[in-house]
Formats: sequence, structure tokens, C-alpha cells
Amino acid sequence: MHATELIAHRGYSSKYPENTLASIEAALSAGAKFVECDIQMMADDEFILMHDDNLKRSSGINKSVFSLTSSTIRHFQADYYSVFSGQFSGIKIPLLDNALSLFKQFPDATILIEIKEDSLNEYGVEHVMKKLFSELKSIKDRCYIISFNAEAIEYTKNNSDFKTGFVLHTYDEESHQQADELNPDMLICNYRKLPELNAEGKFPDNTLWPGEWLWALYLMDNAQLALDYGKAGINLIETNHIGLLLQHEQLKPISDNK
Repeated sequence: MHATELIAHRGYSSKYPENTLASIEAALSAGAKFVECDIQMMADDEFILMHDDNLKRSSGINKSVFSLTSSTIRHFQADYYSVFSGQFSGIKIPLLDNALSLFKQFPDATILIEIKEDSLNEYGVEHVMKKLFSELKSIKDRCYIISFNAEAIEYTKNNSDFKTGFVLHTYDEESHQQADELNPDMLICNYRKLPELNAEGKFPDNTLWPGEWLWALYLMDNAQLALDYGKAGINLIETNHIGLLLQHEQLKPISDNK
């Protein structure tokens, strides 16, 4: 992996409703080698692709995802009207299984599955993670399980051989200690939480915590900024504008660079 691999944040989320099959397929078709999506667990223990624990933002309905099942979710759309003004009317909220079926059509890609803290708090870490391991076992070699929840990452490391990504709430000594204890395969952070690059395009001394993990930063929607952080030592850059950034010659996946 070179220093400027890109992750499609919730798919091609600047042009399509986030966490939908349309968004994921658009990202993969544009050439994304890494795609991130969020999941929540419903009342019947099935997972859907959804960032929030309520359908208000996605569907315009004040309804908890924890009251839904795989049979009732089909009645709600995910058009994100406030963002796309009805352009994607009728687009559905996908089950995780639907997304995995699509993902399997792109064998060179890796998926980052973020299990949301809302579901972990609602149903308990062990219950959620056991079900998630079962759901993802067919793509285990091309999958990272990621979360802000340290207990979920610890459980994954202790009870499976899935790769893990710990998403940082804060960039401070407490989080540094957690990262050292968890030793995930990837550390993920909003780039604005880190000190800015200096005039030489480098992080101040001791900014990036040393470890065997990959570093991933979000959300960068500017190609030059992504290149600058890549040169400063960041392995992965997460963006809403995956198609746009992939047009930059230096940000194309290795296999596409001649």
C-alpha cells in the first residue's frame, strides 16, 4: 500500500445517498479499493446500513431503527431529501447482506464495517459482535471491523481473527493509551483533531503515535490535502468525494498507476 490510498466514506456519499447500494456501487465502479459503511442492528438482530439510530435524516420519519425488522425496513426509503431534494426518491435502506452481495462483485476491494455505538449500547457488545462475525465470515479476508467503541474492538481481537480499526473520539493521551492496549490494525481519526502540518509538510514531532497499525484520516475532500497528509505518513485518506479524488493521477490505486 502506498501512502495515499483512498477510502470511500459511506460510499460515494457526495453524489449518492450515504450507506446505500447506489452509493457503494458508484464508489466501487469509480475504482475505490476501500469502502467504509455504517451499520445498525434492528429488533430482529439483522443489520442495516445506517449511520443514525433514527430514520429522521435518511427517510424523514421519526422512527427508531431498534423498532424495525428486516420485513418492515423495506417500507422506508433512504433518499436523504434534505441533501438531494428528492433526486433519489424510492431508494431503499439496504440490509448488510445486500451490501455484501454487491461487494463480492468487486474482488479487489476491502470494506470497512463500522458498528455504531448506538447498537452496541442497545443490545450489548457480545450479542452484536457474535452476530456480526457470522454475517461477515464470507469476506473476512477483505474486511475491517471498525468502531469508536473500545470494548467492541477488544472483543473482536479476543474472539475472532478479523482485522480491526479503532476510531478515535479524541486525540489525547487517554486515547493513546487505549490504542496501545488495543493494538488495532488501523487507527482512524478526523484529521482536524490532529495538529496541523508544519511549513515543511510534516507533523510536529511525536504527533503520530508509533505502532504497527495503519493510519487513516477523515474527512478530506481536497486532492492536494490528501496528498500532503499522505506524504506526512498517513496510509489511508477517507473522503466523501471518492470519484473526484481518484481522478488525480497521484491518488489512483497502485494497480491503476503505470
